[in-house]
Amino acid sequence: MNAIDLFSGAGGLTLATKNSGFDIILSNEVSTVFANTHHHNFPEIPMVTEDINNLTTEVINEYTKGKEVDLVEGGPPCQGFSIFGKRRFVNTQGYDPQKDPRNYLVYQYIRIVKETRPKFFFMENVKGFTNLDNGLFVEKVKKEFEKLGYTNIWCSVVCAADYGVPQERYRMFMIGNRLGIDFVPPEPTHFPIGSGKEPEYCTVGDAIMDLVGHENEIPNHVPLQHKPVVAARYGYVKEGCKLNVDDLPPELAVATRRDSKTGKVANYSHVYKRLDRKKPSTTMVPGHNAFPIHPTLNRTLTAREAARIQTFPDNHEFFGTRQEQCIQVGNAVPPKMAEPFLKKIHQYIEKGIKNES
Repeated sequence: MNAIDLFSGAGGLTLATKNSGFDIILSNEVSTVFANTHHHNFPEIPMVTEDINNLTTEVINEYTKGKEVDLVEGGPPCQGFSIFGKRRFVNTQGYDPQKDPRNYLVYQYIRIVKETRPKFFFMENVKGFTNLDNGLFVEKVKKEFEKLGYTNIWCSVVCAADYGVPQERYRMFMIGNRLGIDFVPPEPTHFPIGSGKEPEYCTVGDAIMDLVGHENEIPNHVPLQHKPVVAARYGYVKEGCKLNVDDLPPELAVATRRDSKTGKVANYSHVYKRLDRKKPSTTMVPGHNAFPIHPTLNRTLTAREAARIQTFPDNHEFFGTRQEQCIQVGNAVPPKMAEPFLKKIHQYIEKGIKNES
């Protein structure tokens, strides 16, 4: 079965799609750095490193070569949605969501679906996508797909930890088809710690503690060299907790940022937060300064440790600067989160093919 992979990034959905039995005949990614990562890990998959606007019908046809497309998958970048969500369609006179540049990539995704007519599409995005403008935006997107014949659409917020990812990450999955199939999501494979159900959620300890002592021996497992004052502050953050500024000695409580308005260190939750070995991680967010503190070491996670928490295998390498590596890891869909859904799609298509024959 053939798939097209959009907004490929570092290849989280790509890996899940491959592992689910699909043959990816075309990937698209605008960033050359991210595309380098993709080329290295998926050398057999054709990659068009262009703005999706340039992924025209003619270009697509060069790669599909008349083959039927069974699946289009991808997650249009979500920058601006948090700002966008503060507005209300109903209170914005003359507002057209299709002309809002912040929605542009979503509509480009819809265009590709329109032009390739896959049996199924799989779209991923932030959980806030479902309640933007009291849910009006997601309903508008659904209607656009329905106009194309995708009248069976399942849309829900999914927790990565429910499917064996050591991270409580919530993402919106939208899955549609033009085969008349009512998609039934896969049952969770893991359950909250203390729920009495087995197996329980995978933990940070399960994922990364065997890497301690092996820094610089595995690709992307390179610790950030923190300033001594920052590393010293980390020492006051208890496992599973945020920094309590009042616990710091005076010399560590003084702000080191020139733009500080208080003269005292600010406790940004995404900076001074230490993971707990016995629990799933909080969401991995992009950027080297945004990764949380290691459970036992006074440093933030390496790109490899974050990739482990995202369920990338160790042979999946990330290229670019350290910050670019971390952005790729943080932006990615955890492969183990998406795989059960993509395997279910594969089963539905396979069943449909058998029924036709």
